[in-house]
Amino acid sequence: MAIEKLRIGQKIFVIPLDREEQYISSVYDMDDKGIYVPIPFANSQPLILTREQEIQVKYMTENGGFMFRTQAIGRVNEKDKLPMYIFRYPLDTEITRFQLREFARVPIMLEVEYALPPEKDEPAVFEKVFTVDLSGGGIKLAIKKPFNRGQKLLLCFTIAYKAKKKQQVISTRGQVIRCELVDQDMGTYHIGIKFLDITPQQQDAIMAYVFERMIEIKRRK
Repeated sequence: MAIEKLRIGQKIFVIPLDREEQYISSVYDMDDKGIYVPIPFANSQPLILTREQEIQVKYMTENGGFMFRTQAIGRVNEKDKLPMYIFRYPLDTEITRFQLREFARVPIMLEVEYALPPEKDEPAVFEKVFTVDLSGGGIKLAIKKPFNRGQKLLLCFTIAYKAKKKQQVISTRGQVIRCELVDQDMGTYHIGIKFLDITPQQQDAIMAYVFERMIEIKRRK
């Protein structure tokens, strides 16, 4: 699959190579000098970079996760404009894909329809429940009855991208990998489900949605 380059308005994670903290920003502009990025923040703390300090930049699209290493080559402080860093623009060969299959899991409440696999020629009978969290590799549901480990389920849910104002329906199969009683009085179970036959395109779409949610959560902290 082709590399998808940065675009203006793209949300990004900036990671200094001397630490593991991820800072959030976006691409304000790009020209022959480089990439203009407002000062990234993590939990209200600004990222302070020295000239030529090396960093890693990660970004997500519907086609997957991409990253590259670069340097902070300058800083812009103009009246009536956000203070910004200038990052060296990477060569195409410096941009690589990274796998996010199990990388990130975010707490979220989505309506999900699930069903047991039907007998031959019988229609599936779906029930509605809500998610506890979601990742590219699986989903956790809050449910009112237990399931045995290994049980196969049909799943259908919709993810909505705020940035692009569009939705995508995900229909796939899953397998229960754990079941835990979390509220005895209410009879509520959390079941962890691993996606079985999800397509790479569906998985990338989920991770783009997860990435968007991660940014929202970090901004609220």
